[in-house]
Amino acid sequence: MRLDEPRWQIYFKHFDPNDQRRREALLALGNGLLSWRASAPEAAAAPAASSQVHYAGFYRAGWYDSAAREVNAEAVHMAALVNLPDPFGLSFSLDGEHWFGPAEAAQGYQQTLCMKRALLQRTLRFQLGGGDFKLRETRLLSLADPQLAVLRWDLELPSDCEQLLLRSVLDGGVKNDLIDKNRAYEGARLRDIAITADSSGRAALSAALITLGRRLAMALQTTCSAGALDWRSDEKNHRLVQQARCHLDGTRRLTIEKRVRVQVDDEIPVAADAARQQVLHQLPVSGFARLLLCHTRAWRQLWARIPLALDDATLERPLRLHVFHLMQTLSPQSLGQDLGFPPRTWQEGYFGQVFWDEIFAYPFLTTHFPELARELLHYRYLRLDDARERARRAGLRGAMFPWRSADTGWEQTPPFQCNPLSGHWMRDHTWRQRHVGSAIVHDAWQLYLATGDEDLLAGEAGELMLEVARFWASIGQWEQERFVIRGVIGPDEYHNLPPGSDEPGLDNNAYTNLMAVWALSVALQALDILPRDRARALCRRVALQSGEPAEWHRIIRNMYLPIRDDGVLAQFDGVEDLKPVPDDWKKGDRPRLDWMLEAKGDRADDYRLTKQPDVLMLLYLFPQPALRALLEGLGYEFSDQALRRTADYHLANLTHESSLSKVVCAGALACFDPSASWAFFRRSMGVDLDAPAQGGTIEGVHLGAMSGSLDVLQRHYLGIRPALDGLHVFPLPPEELDGVSLDIGYRGARFQFSLQGRELQIDAHPSNAEAMPITHAGGRQMLAPGERLVLDCLRPHQYSVRS
Repeated sequence: MRLDEPRWQIYFKHFDPNDQRRREALLALGNGLLSWRASAPEAAAAPAASSQVHYAGFYRAGWYDSAAREVNAEAVHMAALVNLPDPFGLSFSLDGEHWFGPAEAAQGYQQTLCMKRALLQRTLRFQLGGGDFKLRETRLLSLADPQLAVLRWDLELPSDCEQLLLRSVLDGGVKNDLIDKNRAYEGARLRDIAITADSSGRAALSAALITLGRRLAMALQTTCSAGALDWRSDEKNHRLVQQARCHLDGTRRLTIEKRVRVQVDDEIPVAADAARQQVLHQLPVSGFARLLLCHTRAWRQLWARIPLALDDATLERPLRLHVFHLMQTLSPQSLGQDLGFPPRTWQEGYFGQVFWDEIFAYPFLTTHFPELARELLHYRYLRLDDARERARRAGLRGAMFPWRSADTGWEQTPPFQCNPLSGHWMRDHTWRQRHVGSAIVHDAWQLYLATGDEDLLAGEAGELMLEVARFWASIGQWEQERFVIRGVIGPDEYHNLPPGSDEPGLDNNAYTNLMAVWALSVALQALDILPRDRARALCRRVALQSGEPAEWHRIIRNMYLPIRDDGVLAQFDGVEDLKPVPDDWKKGDRPRLDWMLEAKGDRADDYRLTKQPDVLMLLYLFPQPALRALLEGLGYEFSDQALRRTADYHLANLTHESSLSKVVCAGALACFDPSASWAFFRRSMGVDLDAPAQGGTIEGVHLGAMSGSLDVLQRHYLGIRPALDGLHVFPLPPEELDGVSLDIGYRGARFQFSLQGRELQIDAHPSNAEAMPITHAGGRQMLAPGERLVLDCLRPHQYSVRS
């Protein structure tokens, strides 16, 4: 094994029943189309397949069900990602009575996620029927053939073992049942289930959803290295159990393999029997070595596009895990699939819905995989007409994007959230987070800056920008020469109701208002950048009226912001009327604040404590000079000291109960307090990797926070920011950060960045077509192909250029 292999591995050396469901999410495999939790096959093959320890989740990206549910006496139509039938149940027995199961699987246990090759492996040493066994399990979701999953068991058998009974299970009676507090919304989703099987170990399943056009076909084949077996099948409650007797003829090694193919919707014929026949016919016949080679080769090509190395292995390993989960969720196989960015990957957390979390991934994606960033933007563009209609129905103009999306552009936020402490239903008002529109503009702008694609700006990106800008201009109103925005909710979900009111929505959330100003500014800038004929064509497509840009300019100069007497930018109007917070509430040894207070008949809305960064998001997104320019453009004087006071004020009231909190604070404090920023960054490495056994990771890893850590490293610490006039590089590495190397792409050129000591080296790849402009603290250089620019991070105005 190579010395660097541990940096590419996540492993567990003992079995912990209390931690299995977290590990199943943490070690889940994906290929951009399918997602497979790391649940134990022997648990699914047990006669009583229901397990409190394991959860066999298998998902197709973006495959949602919108069947109605009755929740809190209300009919709810809300999209949820579907848990697919579980085809991976597998076990064996010596005597037909004592089967290999969870008790044996806890012995001699080691489980390893090999990120370089995207393989999950498990090794067990155990006794069954008095004999010693060793099992090595390998599973993969093919990146070369994204409809294919493979489970392989290599068994070492006792010397006196003459035969084994094999059991293979296909469970079509699964439910969405992972998350207790969501069960009223979930349950069984598959219908019209039909299963066929034959004596060769092959089986196929077809099913449908109530959602029009949603159809599924799945095929599997169980094979054994001992040769062809005679499989007997039994089906009950849509659960197929196939069993066969395997004569060993003296061999001490046996390989059992399950291959599974999944197809949906337009990929299969309309007739269910024809769909089953098709997936059976398309099961691969190549040997495992060939399937593995194609898969690992595809991952090798993927990793080659994201070279990342750190001297500190304790940082490199979690950062690789973050890249790994990002690329499992959005891979080249996602292209053309109309998929958004699910914050808990393609698992059941948040019902697999799409929020705003791609804002944390875009700086990394646009400089490494711009085609995937473009795909995410296209997902939003395909829902632009729905967003326009939502705005129209609300009496507004432009596009009002929903806080939660799925396969349509309509709001998917559940009307109620269940408080697990009290059992009460809490009304969910977070659909008022209108700032999602500004996040979409931010994403579109980041993609344009990184690619310089004029067709993008004149097309989908430009339309999105103009329609969101038009929405902001219509949602607010003029009061005393200032533009105000009422009745919205910011990123912090602990504040939905104004003090003393039961009417949801806050007035003048600072983040929402300032992001609206920025979105309006960018929309106008896009029109200025485009050639006149293309700008006019874009305006015609969205029917932009001649007076609208002038109104946008007026709003940009006169937006109201809630500023305290001491110059601190407040979160929203009325926040100073909230109650102070007891010190013990700021500690981590209590239940979630909103649940705790509601169970006591109180509410989090009335206290000065935030779940996650709100105003601090502005310091995370914008460099300090850019943020000051936005504020001063509104007529508000803000010094660097005032921004620091703002940061300190909001940090003091933050619970960090959101997974996004630590990465946002790391980025927001990078220029003010490098030591504090670094502490938050280090803590962000463990959001999932070091999470408690019964924490939120069970529902799926926190993809927004994982992406944010990559963004902090690249954009804040190394200071890499694509801009209109070239690549801006203003590094602010904490003292503890050293020995970092990564590559990025900018407008068709490649650059390698290496931080060694306090020097940042920027190497223009020799294959670059032309010199590219680099702006830094010491000036502006054209960096020719093969040249190196060296920046001194301690003396930022000192630099050198070397051939």
